[in-house]
Amino acid sequence: MNQVQRWRRRSVLLAGLGLAGASLSSMATLRRSPGDDQPSTATDADDNRERDAEAPLRLGWSAWADAEVVSLMAATLIESQLNVPVERVMADIGIQYESVARGDLDLMLMAWLPGTHRDYWARVRDRVLDLGPMYTGKLGWIVPDYVPKDVLNSVDQLRDSELAARFDNRVQGIDPGSGLNQASLEALKRYDLQQVDLVASSSAAMAAVLSQAINEKRWMIATSWTPHWMFARYGLRFLEDPKGVFGGTERIHAVSRINLDRVRPEVTAFLSRFHLPEQDLDGLLLKAQVGSPSAAVEDYLAENPERIRYWISGMV
Repeated sequence: MNQVQRWRRRSVLLAGLGLAGASLSSMATLRRSPGDDQPSTATDADDNRERDAEAPLRLGWSAWADAEVVSLMAATLIESQLNVPVERVMADIGIQYESVARGDLDLMLMAWLPGTHRDYWARVRDRVLDLGPMYTGKLGWIVPDYVPKDVLNSVDQLRDSELAARFDNRVQGIDPGSGLNQASLEALKRYDLQQVDLVASSSAAMAAVLSQAINEKRWMIATSWTPHWMFARYGLRFLEDPKGVFGGTERIHAVSRINLDRVRPEVTAFLSRFHLPEQDLDGLLLKAQVGSPSAAVEDYLAENPERIRYWISGMV
């Protein structure tokens, strides 16, 4: 193993350990009510929220490019326009579903439906409120555009061991608990890609490894999704998925705990109207990556006053 390979493996391992630590920390935080040393139950959490309508809304988010910006935008508008305090809580996606169902979280804004998160959704759908889709997305395996289409254009071509070797027999993944990584493991089975490994890490590590590969003009396969700032910065394309493992167009929904529509009807009404046009998102995410998420959100809100007015009031 040469020095570059050792560095890559070390950076992916560290990213994975950091992700695991963050998930464990989030799990501990979500299982406790604010200011209480005892684990909360679903009934206790709901009763506490019903009694105290002034408590900050707890909004779950994952360390994904779109999740960070969308959750920040929603939190900013809920606080500034609806005068409701918001606490953003980072957690693994699976933890978010269960926490909203228990009432430990009030909201999550990253439910990829109907396919990507179908297993998570099946476990909680009767214990949460679906506030509807906010934007659309797609996920799968990507390669840089400089990889010729006549060499690789479809996932099933990677059964060719010589072709797979040109990509180091690996696909760079993201969070182990993500729907995208779960679908990627299924793709390895469905396409019988015995010689290909999925390397789990984090979305940030995936983007960093891909960026380095593009700078060096190396061939690489990564798991990814749209919207994502990488598609605004680099020439990338999805590999075809003839078996439909990764599904088609997904809709990303806002989901709340039961009864939030009674306690905070203005918030649930806002989120039911909160829709981001597909053409806006990649550029917004790139601006957040180049500058900062808060600056990108601030600029977007300033540039779209009529859209914001509709989201908040329902007035066109």
